[in-house]
Amino acid sequence: MKSLFGYIFCIAVAILMAVMIDGRGGVLIALTLIIGLLVSVIYQKWFTKKVSLEISTKHNLLAKGDIIEVKLTLTKLSRLPSPIFETDLKCSGQISAIDGTGRRFSLTPGQRTRTVTIELKADYSGKAFIELERFEIVDFLGFTHFIVPFDRKKLRLDLKIMPKVPDTGTQLEVIRTVTDNIGFDDSEDETSETAMGSTGTPGYDHRNYVPGDPLKKINWKLSSKRGIYMVRLDERLAVTSQVFILDLPMLSDMSQYSYKRADIIIEGALAMLSMLSQQGLETDMYFFTEGSWHCFPVKALGDVYSLAELLADNQPYISEHRIPPEALKHGTALCFTSIRAEDQALSAELSSFGGLVFIVSQDSGFRAGSGDIWTCSEEFEFKHLN
Repeated sequence: MKSLFGYIFCIAVAILMAVMIDGRGGVLIALTLIIGLLVSVIYQKWFTKKVSLEISTKHNLLAKGDIIEVKLTLTKLSRLPSPIFETDLKCSGQISAIDGTGRRFSLTPGQRTRTVTIELKADYSGKAFIELERFEIVDFLGFTHFIVPFDRKKLRLDLKIMPKVPDTGTQLEVIRTVTDNIGFDDSEDETSETAMGSTGTPGYDHRNYVPGDPLKKINWKLSSKRGIYMVRLDERLAVTSQVFILDLPMLSDMSQYSYKRADIIIEGALAMLSMLSQQGLETDMYFFTEGSWHCFPVKALGDVYSLAELLADNQPYISEHRIPPEALKHGTALCFTSIRAEDQALSAELSSFGGLVFIVSQDSGFRAGSGDIWTCSEEFEFKHLN
């Protein structure tokens, strides 16, 4: 704006000079300034049809924390020098800019192409995008801007950002809660009353728990009576899979922090799956992607990493797709959800399903008495609200 005022001032001075000092010289200067502006604008408008832009990146599958180098390649179809180009990118909430998303550049007469690099960072997991939001040409004098028409679909990058699988060690209270929902035989005695274990208890043989023992073999009832963890030495445990549900609905105000909260929930689920798989416990994980619900069986630690890769394509879904009915056929399920207490409609809808234990982020705003709820911190420590 200052440059425009300065340009108008120069024209005014030229006119004043023509009136009061030298008519011919003043008119010549004024005409030169006006014609220069008109030529610049016409040239700028003509150049909008003489350029093309491409957007690219080296990798489409990323890990959290990766640096994304987005390359903008500008090509001009003329040997003439170009005006100034201004571009700006738009990113989804999982991605942040390291040094801004806008660039300003031009091409010299002998330069047919030019590539500029914009560095972004993959902050949170899930399906993300980067697209060109603005592409304009600015005249040489910097007064006018013309929008260069472009196809948004062609100048868009779809990315997949993998969540991490946190190693949180063994949280016994969490394991106990999960195994309470599993259909294995937790009686103190074997069906044959003639069997006698070394502990003196009729039934299976037992011993004290040692760190590293599979927690599925802890006899919780006997442990509760004796005040110490007791482990069965048999192999006859009729174990069924527990059910996890990943609930990531679209919120009314999807901010960057909403993606962070969803990321905590996703990695919290993976942390618990890792914990359970290392104890020999199997889990059926339900998650929504590509327009439908999917069930992924987790039987070993390697399955957790395979699931993490699948969740790189995850994105929030509309509320009509909440909770697959087949996930509720097996009794109580653990539902990892990114909703907040203030999302009253979504919370009420989720509570209406029944038979769910909820895991929410620590800052979700839920309080004790809202249901059977556990919180997950950013360090992936699980605590029961009671």
